[in-house]
Amino acid sequence: MTRAARSDRILELIRGSGYMAIEDLAAHFRMTPQTIRADLNRLADAGRLVRHHGGASIPSSVINTSYALRRSEFATEKALIAQHLAQWLPDRCSLFLSLGTTTLAVAHALRARTALKVITNSLEAAQAMVAQPGIDVILLGGRVEGRNLGVSGTTTLAVVEQYRADLCLFSVGGIDPDGSLLEYHESEAAVVRRMMQRARRRVLVVDHSKFGRTASVRVGSISEISALATDRPPPPAMRRLLREHGIEVLTAMSREARDTR
Repeated sequence: MTRAARSDRILELIRGSGYMAIEDLAAHFRMTPQTIRADLNRLADAGRLVRHHGGASIPSSVINTSYALRRSEFATEKALIAQHLAQWLPDRCSLFLSLGTTTLAVAHALRARTALKVITNSLEAAQAMVAQPGIDVILLGGRVEGRNLGVSGTTTLAVVEQYRADLCLFSVGGIDPDGSLLEYHESEAAVVRRMMQRARRRVLVVDHSKFGRTASVRVGSISEISALATDRPPPPAMRRLLREHGIEVLTAMSREARDTR
């Protein structure tokens, strides 16, 4: 079987089940996990599937992968981004911190800082920081979603209006090649938009898998952000767009990522 034919069959299998592990694909094709992993990486780079730790799924513009799965995938990269961003933040600043597994990693990294005021709609992020001396944590009120322990809704939007922060640190479900920032849930996107409006500077915090990924709800545009924090250089077209708008790029690359460039 040629590589192209194998790729088509991989996509067919994943479409049928929604998700497949590398081990299962390797057994099906009687090939090594390393070969299957390379196939999945090529298909992911082409935007035809979404890579996860240990497997892959088909992209969806309306349904995100599970919160538990997103917490584990690219965990090392998210931790690197968070540590780099925590060092970059200015002293004695106030910030909004949105929902997301990457921003949750930021919450953990912020425990090394002091003299911060953090306003968040993530129960997990608030819990991660609340015992740290020198960090004033404000948890926004509203409806709590069981799928990600996040707070959203009209009450949340009203409470955000009471604050004006130096920074908004936020993540999104995907970034379209035209620079649109995308999410899966209207209620969560609305809170992020309000946070962005109430902040003096806006920092988008995403791992490399979000570039080219699709979702159905538009949060805003890449032109609205002040800085981008990520783990690898963005695709060439996105780099040009970032330069056009004068957006600072904070890249926290792992040694493995540097070695494969």
